[in-house]
Amino acid sequence: MTGEHNDGKDVHQNNRLRSGRSTVTSFVRFVNRTHRFVDIVWLNYEGARVKYKTLQPGQFVDVNTFVGHPWIFRDSDTGDHLVVKLREVFEMTTGWTPNDGVPPWRKVINITIPVYTLKDRSLQVIRSIVNRDRISELDLPQMLKDEITFMFEVSRRQRLTGSPDSPMAESSQHAN
Repeated sequence: MTGEHNDGKDVHQNNRLRSGRSTVTSFVRFVNRTHRFVDIVWLNYEGARVKYKTLQPGQFVDVNTFVGHPWIFRDSDTGDHLVVKLREVFEMTTGWTPNDGVPPWRKVINITIPVYTLKDRSLQVIRSIVNRDRISELDLPQMLKDEITFMFEVSRRQRLTGSPDSPMAESSQHAN
């Protein structure tokens, strides 16, 4: 096992992102380096989101995954995108097989908060301090009010269904 790959694909731009069939195992440790609760989400063979685990701030989880299996990370409360090495999608491209002749090792993968645009960060702060019912009273352009309303809707869907922007299959089974 010699490294990892962050392919940089944005989940919203490539709806076909999904796990490929693989027998090459990759051993990772996802570490929440944020102050937020983080949902770790595996994209299965059909591209559906499978919530693997929620990590508290500073917590980690060891995952035995496979080469070619993409993972994404979301703020559990808001659905905001989180990143690994500044990329929204994480995918190992190298792994381990029993024929390698050396013991496998676990790659540490740090989950962090991206550098949001000033607009996005401002909307996040407004969302955190303004009651949803009072958005229309804000002295802001209607377009921004609509975006804040949308952010509240995403957050609500996240709490109700486990997914901020598409159906997420909650699974008690291991992701791989």
